[in-house]
Amino acid sequence: MNTEIPFTKRSLEQLKIPQKRYRIHDIGLRDSIKGLFLDVLPSGKTIFRFRRKRLGRDVTITIGHFPTITIENARKLAAKHASELAEGQNPNEVKRQQKLDAELERALSMSVQQLFDVFEVEFELKIKSGERRQKSLQDIRATWRTHLQARIGHLPIDKITEQEASNLLKLILTKRSVSVRNKCLTLLKSMFAEQQTNPFAKIKKLADTKRERILSQLEVKNLLEALNSEEAIYRDVVMTLLLTGQRKSCVFSMEWKEIDHQRGIWLIPTTKMKVKKPHAVPLTKEVMGILERRSSEAKRGEKYVFPASKSLSGHITEKSGKGSFWWRITERAGLRSENKGESVTIHDLRRTIASWSVMRGGNIQTTSKLLGHSDISITASTYAHLDVEQVRAELGITTAQLLGIYEQESKVDRLVKEIQQLSEEERRELLCKLPPLVKKKMGK
Repeated sequence: MNTEIPFTKRSLEQLKIPQKRYRIHDIGLRDSIKGLFLDVLPSGKTIFRFRRKRLGRDVTITIGHFPTITIENARKLAAKHASELAEGQNPNEVKRQQKLDAELERALSMSVQQLFDVFEVEFELKIKSGERRQKSLQDIRATWRTHLQARIGHLPIDKITEQEASNLLKLILTKRSVSVRNKCLTLLKSMFAEQQTNPFAKIKKLADTKRERILSQLEVKNLLEALNSEEAIYRDVVMTLLLTGQRKSCVFSMEWKEIDHQRGIWLIPTTKMKVKKPHAVPLTKEVMGILERRSSEAKRGEKYVFPASKSLSGHITEKSGKGSFWWRITERAGLRSENKGESVTIHDLRRTIASWSVMRGGNIQTTSKLLGHSDISITASTYAHLDVEQVRAELGITTAQLLGIYEQESKVDRLVKEIQQLSEEERRELLCKLPPLVKKKMGK
């Protein structure tokens, strides 16, 4: 129902609440505005609106509720909107743009903590779809809590300028390593990636000196002796770390279902691998011996090879502080140091077996497969300098042959081997007759 009446305060206050919405147009007074009307709703609400044609189409503009908006103000706003439409400006489009601007402003005023919370939820969704790993999220949370949250979590994201971003990373570098600084940078770049401006986008990672610590034969011997004083589970997990060369996260969370006892293979699933594909690890008889013993002693239904009932994860985790199994073992083995970076870490075990493999004749490609690297260049960047020693040995043989001493050395080596097969009494008889070169080879 459409009605036309002069708009007065009294006439509008006397309107009855309808069962169906109806409309009243303002008419009959000197101040009446053509196109101004009042919508009367069953809820009891009454709303001023203004309608006028623009470019052949009706444009309806909501002014506000009566009596919050007085009749006088409603007429003034209607007259203003009529003028705007006459000038080619649509008040609804202006309002829409203002709303978008306000939403953008609210988004820009989001705190860095809120931005991280959103990033965290999106990351969890990627884990469910198989794009990312749970371990990566754990690392991200640790980086945020330890190095970033207290410093910038409370700040609005629009307050982080490029200069502020640079200063933040410089501050982190004064207290932490290059590796930590780079991890923070990677996280912050990802968090701000979908914002209008990313203050971290132009900042580059710093070159990080690769850790090259490997255990010598004597250090390995001391480590093995130090294990004798530990509980079986800690002896077994350290030996598995050392003999498989796999990442500690994979070894700690090793599950019985991943072990193929018949073929002697450990199949690490995609969810635990950085390379996003399963990794088959051949197990030596020493490792299989550990697993067979642990299997025979495991409780029925036990999921993990190295379980820990007090751990939230259900399996062993690394705790680097005093009292941890790794601290005890390395302290006992003389592998701890007060100097930063000199104490042996669990990851050094992985580097040790890989380095020994290369130094004893293994090639980079085989080592890369063992370590489960996604690209052989990753292995080469760490172990190529060790592979050079094999090239050096081969070059030495070639050089000896070119200089005419290769054959001589080969004959000497063969003679030493034949003498070593003799009895002790026969060797003593020959010793006085042997030439100096042979004696030198035999260490006499």
